[in-house]
Amino acid sequence: MSYSSTKEQVVEYLKKATRSMNIDQLSGFTTINISKLLNLSRSLTSQYLNELVKDEKVIKISSRPVYYFDRMELEKKYHIEIKQFDFLNMSELLQTLQSGDTQLQDFQKAIGNEGSLHYCISQMKSALFYPDGGLPVLLYGEKGCGKSFLVNLIYEFCINHDLLSRQAPFIKMKIFRNDDMEYYKKELFGYFDKKENIVKKGKLEEASGGILFIQDIGNLNEDCQEKLAEYISTGKFTRSNDDSVMIDSSARIIFASMEDPRDILTQSLILNMPVICNIPSWISRNEDERKAFIIKFFKEEQERLDIPIYVSEKMLVLLMNYDFANNINELKKYIKTICANAYAENGGQERLDVFMYHLPIQLLDDIRVNKINQEDDNMIRIDAIEKNEGSNKIMMMWEQFLQVYEDNKTSFKKYLEEGQKIVRYYYDILIYQESYLDERLSAIEKIVLDILGAIKKSRNIILPINCGYVLTRMILTSQKNNSSFRQWEQDNRDVIKECLATMKQNMMNEYILSELILKQIQTHLDIRLSDMNRIFLMMNINLYNKDIHAQDTIGIILSHGYSTASSIADAANSLLSTYIFEAIDMPLDTPIQEVSKKLDAFISDNRHIKNIILLVDMGSLEEIGTMIADSVNVGVINNISTSLALNIGTKILQHYELEDILQITCEEAQCRYKVLSVAKKEKAIVFTNDVGLVVSEKLSRLFKDSLPKDIDLKMIEYDYDELLKNGSEDMLFKKYDVVLMIKPYNLKIQNVSSVTLEEIMNFKDIDKVNHVLLPYLDESEIEEFDQCLLKNFSMQSVMENLTILNAPKLLDYVSDAISALQHIMKQKFQSKTIVGIYIHICFLVERLVTKTALDKYKDLNGFIERHQDFIENVNRSFDTMLTHYNVKLPISEIAYLYEYIEHDNIKGGGEDEF
Repeated sequence: MSYSSTKEQVVEYLKKATRSMNIDQLSGFTTINISKLLNLSRSLTSQYLNELVKDEKVIKISSRPVYYFDRMELEKKYHIEIKQFDFLNMSELLQTLQSGDTQLQDFQKAIGNEGSLHYCISQMKSALFYPDGGLPVLLYGEKGCGKSFLVNLIYEFCINHDLLSRQAPFIKMKIFRNDDMEYYKKELFGYFDKKENIVKKGKLEEASGGILFIQDIGNLNEDCQEKLAEYISTGKFTRSNDDSVMIDSSARIIFASMEDPRDILTQSLILNMPVICNIPSWISRNEDERKAFIIKFFKEEQERLDIPIYVSEKMLVLLMNYDFANNINELKKYIKTICANAYAENGGQERLDVFMYHLPIQLLDDIRVNKINQEDDNMIRIDAIEKNEGSNKIMMMWEQFLQVYEDNKTSFKKYLEEGQKIVRYYYDILIYQESYLDERLSAIEKIVLDILGAIKKSRNIILPINCGYVLTRMILTSQKNNSSFRQWEQDNRDVIKECLATMKQNMMNEYILSELILKQIQTHLDIRLSDMNRIFLMMNINLYNKDIHAQDTIGIILSHGYSTASSIADAANSLLSTYIFEAIDMPLDTPIQEVSKKLDAFISDNRHIKNIILLVDMGSLEEIGTMIADSVNVGVINNISTSLALNIGTKILQHYELEDILQITCEEAQCRYKVLSVAKKEKAIVFTNDVGLVVSEKLSRLFKDSLPKDIDLKMIEYDYDELLKNGSEDMLFKKYDVVLMIKPYNLKIQNVSSVTLEEIMNFKDIDKVNHVLLPYLDESEIEEFDQCLLKNFSMQSVMENLTILNAPKLLDYVSDAISALQHIMKQKFQSKTIVGIYIHICFLVERLVTKTALDKYKDLNGFIERHQDFIENVNRSFDTMLTHYNVKLPISEIAYLYEYIEHDNIKGGGEDEF
């Protein structure tokens, strides 16, 4: 027997077995039983089955034992398109299959029953189950939002739960404004014709034992409303012209209104209306629900036309975000028209492709559609969209996290192992098997990856790029399906809280890192993530970082000056390749109480910290440790420097005890001196920057990377504040022969050859740089260096290397702001000045986001008095950028910006007409 015929035997067997499968009898779907039934070897059968899974013809269940089913037969049986071919367990497959052919009842049919309508439906159920015939219900919302549909579901619910008999009347009555109210009174309550001696029953009496639905209740006059209020209160009413006979009725009353009931109903009727439900409009529904409506109506047309429908992604996005005047009813009408337009030009094809140009004329008027380009749009089969949504998979992943926690409460190690299997399994599904129709995906993904990258670098941990991808999709999906996710988390809040508390107790360091990540996401995206996101993150951190040591000791640097502490902390953390030091910068006039508050806030946010080493620059700060000593162990060490910080940081990483760190460091920190011969001073290029040493280090690295080979010329990153204070008398010049300094323009040091970063980026004064390199590089190497320098010091490259923020996005905001400022000031800045302002503003935004902005400026009050117009112009120009990053420009930073522009005027910039 040939290879192909034996493989076909396996295919035919699976087809027949799947066609008649019984979910309680699955033994015939295992490798061993298939091999026995077909008289094949087990290994050969396993080979065939796995090849068929790879060919997407067979579905595999990776449980114990492993099961195999024919894909096409499952799709026919459950009316669903299956795009996943390997499932973790049988329950996951069943959940997917049941989503295709579930028989929904009453309120289950309402899209949003577990989301935006959840509270309304729970109110309705409470009213319907209320003793003695239930309570009246009032539904109000815009025209076409689904009020009548919900009333039909109320009737069905009452029958399904034996609140009404199947023969119970269901009477509908619509009230039109300005019609004869006497007519409605008779129709509603009935009347007695004295001449004919005939009693005419009204709708209220006819609906006894069933439901009376009154639409547009606000159009009834006050008299009719008062009679209805009396009936609701007593269960009795009188006919319109006969007050002598009281009529009993057991009709349940449902009202509907397009207006707020408080504006249209009498006080008596409102008081007798305990259940009032506000039905949301189409556009106020979440994205998940809007998509579900679109799919539902397209499916109805697919069934009516008996042809598979494929919809363009652009069409789907447009319909989801269009604000229909008549809400869901108008959407349904438009989808009928869209399908009719597409069908008219289908030409007998086996599928119906629906493009943007099939939109009805009313919608086409609102958008521009190019028919030629639309043919290239990505088409999605309407049956497939909702069946593979990331929200379902994310919810399934979360449910499995909680399930393995419940199953392994006695063994945390086992819980971690099982939980991390779930993480690995869902990575591929959520990243590669799901489609995300959201334009925000790549933008949010970039921000999340930047955040994770910065934290990975500062904390020296591993987080795979897939973690960022999945976290982004979880953010997007939970935002789009916020109501259903919120409801799920509410339903499972106790076990979520218990699970997270257990993980925190056993994984404190992972908890701290997840807290840092979530805070950064909230800062940059203004999105607060849930506890389930934290559980996912902690699983990932632990999965890839098995040897994380809990860091319960931290150094806090307190120093006078505007960025002295920050500079030392940044340098030490960078050199140690991990986050050890926090910085608190103190202008000279900062009250000690303010510093104490900052310390208390830090301790409150980091309750895991047991030991704090305060590194201070003056003896007057030593006593500040006594203000916090009750909550943590505090040690204080004086005369802070970068080398001292590195010494202490190394010992913290080596887990020295607090007292040992202080004692050994003090013994080692002895002053040393050395006389340097001027003739033997080492030649050096110095990099300094008013942002901090970290930026200077990055500039130095970019410069070194531009060199074609290593040269015997020292590259030094130096503290800007020291140079500003000491000038040419600084120790730097006594120790080194500084042949070139790359510095900010406002740092003036005599007898030192220098260029600014802006000049390098503009390729100006490059001869100064080349002259310095001539003793070390030949002509061809100088040319190669110039080319690399031009590339490495482009605006995009510099900003991507020097700031932690999203460089392209930040540059866009700055560009727009600078253009606006030039326009307002009616002034055209020089290109060099514009580059300088770009750099200054980008660093400024980073300082503001990281709370390290400069807050002092010489003669600040004088600047405010003289330049109020400039301050207002800057705030107006930068408003969009500041709003996006949720920061505010300090006046001191505006003053520094003014210096750049004033320098531009002196050097030849001027007014220009706009």
